[in-house]
Amino acid sequence: MKSLISKRYGKSVFGVPLLACVGLVACGGDDGNGGPQVPITVDISADQATIQPGATAQVTATVGNDAANRGVTWTVSCPTSPCGTVSPSATTSGTPTTYAAPSTRPPADLAVSIIAIAVSNTAAAASAKITVAGGIAISIAPGDITMVPATTSTSFTATVVNDPAKGGVTWTLSCPAAPCGTVSPTTTASGVATTYTAPPTPLGSDLAVTLTATAVSNGAVGADVMFIVPGLTVGIETPPTPVKVSAGMSAQFTATVNNDPANKGVSWSLLCGVTECGTVSVSTSASGTPVTYTAPATPPPTDVLVTLTATSVTAPSVQGSVSVTVPAIAIGITPPSALIPLNVTQPFTGTVSYDPTASGVTWALTQSAAPCPSACGTLSAPMTAAGVATTYTAPATLPANSTVTLTATSVTDHSQSATATVTLTAGSVELIPADLNFIKIKQGKYCCVPPPQTAKLANTGNSPLTISNITIGGTNPTAFSQTNTCGSGVAAGGSCDITVKFLIGHGNYDTAVLSISDSSSDSPQQLHLTGSVHYQMTAAMRTTLAEQATAAVPPPSGVNPVGARLMHLVDSRRADPYLSNGMRRELLVRFWYPASPPASCVAAEYTSPQVWSYFGELLGVSLPRVSANSCLNAPIAVGLHPVVVFTHGFTGTFTDYSFLVEDLASRGYIVASVDHTYEATAVEFPDGRLAKSVFGSHLTKYVRSDAGALELAVSVRLGDLGFVLDELARLNAERDGYFAARLDLSRIALAGHSLGGLTTLRALESEPRFKAGILLDGVMPSHLASPLHQAVLTLVAGREGWNEDDCRLWDALHGPRLAVNMPGAEHIALSDAVWLLRSNVSTGGVSPEAAIAAMRAYVASFLDANLAGAAPESVPIASAANYPGAVIATRGQSLCAQR
Repeated sequence: MKSLISKRYGKSVFGVPLLACVGLVACGGDDGNGGPQVPITVDISADQATIQPGATAQVTATVGNDAANRGVTWTVSCPTSPCGTVSPSATTSGTPTTYAAPSTRPPADLAVSIIAIAVSNTAAAASAKITVAGGIAISIAPGDITMVPATTSTSFTATVVNDPAKGGVTWTLSCPAAPCGTVSPTTTASGVATTYTAPPTPLGSDLAVTLTATAVSNGAVGADVMFIVPGLTVGIETPPTPVKVSAGMSAQFTATVNNDPANKGVSWSLLCGVTECGTVSVSTSASGTPVTYTAPATPPPTDVLVTLTATSVTAPSVQGSVSVTVPAIAIGITPPSALIPLNVTQPFTGTVSYDPTASGVTWALTQSAAPCPSACGTLSAPMTAAGVATTYTAPATLPANSTVTLTATSVTDHSQSATATVTLTAGSVELIPADLNFIKIKQGKYCCVPPPQTAKLANTGNSPLTISNITIGGTNPTAFSQTNTCGSGVAAGGSCDITVKFLIGHGNYDTAVLSISDSSSDSPQQLHLTGSVHYQMTAAMRTTLAEQATAAVPPPSGVNPVGARLMHLVDSRRADPYLSNGMRRELLVRFWYPASPPASCVAAEYTSPQVWSYFGELLGVSLPRVSANSCLNAPIAVGLHPVVVFTHGFTGTFTDYSFLVEDLASRGYIVASVDHTYEATAVEFPDGRLAKSVFGSHLTKYVRSDAGALELAVSVRLGDLGFVLDELARLNAERDGYFAARLDLSRIALAGHSLGGLTTLRALESEPRFKAGILLDGVMPSHLASPLHQAVLTLVAGREGWNEDDCRLWDALHGPRLAVNMPGAEHIALSDAVWLLRSNVSTGGVSPEAAIAAMRAYVASFLDANLAGAAPESVPIASAANYPGAVIATRGQSLCAQR
């Protein structure tokens, strides 16, 4: 930025009289027609206000109303010599000259005037002032030392210039915690070295030391050099794959001890919440020597998290740890449901994961949780290998209870199973699938309609099926439409397609039922429909943004200062699924964390300036300058902290939820928010590259939101999250790393908004390292592959009441759970739009501040209970008082009973 130190003169320059014309400008002659003279003007600016001796600055003069365009001549003036020089001494208008300060340091600050005089009229001139720093100055060599290990010594020399008394310097030390080490001698002449010696014993953490040299002749003049005395650290190198060790299997781990002068190595211990944690091959090992961890021989009934800890023998307070998951056997079943006529067959396939014996599954039929007699159907194989189907044959007559549950149970561990639901019908119609789910992105009057979906109707009878009507009814029938190829009927053994479109959303979530009236005895058959509407920017929202010059993230409510740090991660094992050139997958992850009070705070940007500018370009407005509440790269608070990984909404970005993540960090959580490259609207990498979304953006009406796109996005996200979990383990074990031994990998939650909510559910199904999940108005799946045992909070916006999908999900959650409905709130009210757009976003009749406080309280209290080890029932729900009308269900309550 150029200096604002500039003036224009017309009457005099430092006492030299000049001809005056109008005001403070010089005459430039007549206008060529005998009219008034047009004055020549000179404007001048310098790119620096203060420079050091021997340094240079660029000074530029612009001449106005000079028809001859003859430019300026330059001179230098100062109270004492030498003043320095300018080169060239004459330039054209707008061309800079270079001012070079005297190489010798002046006795005191020297004020230098750089004067530009118009060649066409020497009465027009201007000057810029530049200060050449002077007086006593101290420099310390070496000034680039960053580390002095414990028990070692390093020499430093202070050089003093412009000190007529030649008094030398005094040396002092400062650090956050004693001892800082020693310096000797404490007073030296200019150019004479002193010796710093680090503390004699290794410390449990890095010690930041500042060595200061102060002029004896003037105690206000000094110089500093800062360095680290590294503490003893223990880091554990982990395998390159997720730290998951199946029953009876082994993995190697290596502990490396840094800064240990005694070189005594580590002792090993195991901790888990069950009796059998497994074994480690040796109890102690030297630094860098691998040990072998072996999981228990028998698979656990539920996933077991084992903490493998290496403790320094020299300093027992210093430890490194790694979390290992011993997974329980996991069972899945496909298809998860079916409508099947009598006597019709349907294959079902059981999948088995983490079974060391690969023994497959046994199959059983039940009704109302009781063993089912042969009247409810038969299975071709009571036991199958994993991935091999059994064939279910519906009974010949309809039982009193038409719902049959197929259960696949692990042969190795009978406590692990999965279920599929069959609805029996006495008719001849088979309808697959029985549920269709849609997502629509809406932007004002523009609407990107999701692609239609198709269900297949099959006539399993021996005679033609006559179809009289296909209609849509239920809760929101006008939200959907249908077309079909069925015509007036379907031949015996034939089939037809019913194609459904999602049209108009009445809220954030719509449900309806498609009924098929036909000649089958079970008429009408029903196809359940759900549709989610996600809103984009309207004209009013754009106006609100454009009218704001500045905006601020609401301040967090916790007691800790908040730090922020950005990391660029590259997955060397995975090609980017969105690219065809084989480039490795790159991600940005932004961390928010509880910080130790920093000496000074460099405010973290709300988001990348280039990304923010691109958002404004998409919206067609100039976006406000947004300030956040976090300090860039502030030191992280001591201790282990639970971790929340965050996955943003479809085509969103990782800073879209700053009001929530900064608050969690202030409450003691480390939040790692993932920017999903090429799906996020834009990601700016550290080298300036801007990766834009291949799907378009929710900020415009151009966004691809068909089922295929969403499936691809979720699939890529799951790969991203697995990689980020691996990186968290690496960062935690990294020697001298920023997050070393600060991440509590036994307490990791995953949170996501919108499509991030669906991603969260799918990740909980497949990744046991996530111990809890938070769904912020998440996209609901038609089914889960298996019941979830992790703690889950589902926070929804704007429901008129709990719908069928909410109830189905609730019943599939077998662990601690909490459901909260915020009536009247919009989907985007769970993002930063709630405070950026304010009155344009509905918050259910309460102020944005009250909605923010309620959301923060629901999320934080849930995490406090389920990551901190408290009983799930201790989750406080008093914050509902801040959100009138909130509907809450906790574990042990029936969600559907509240419909």
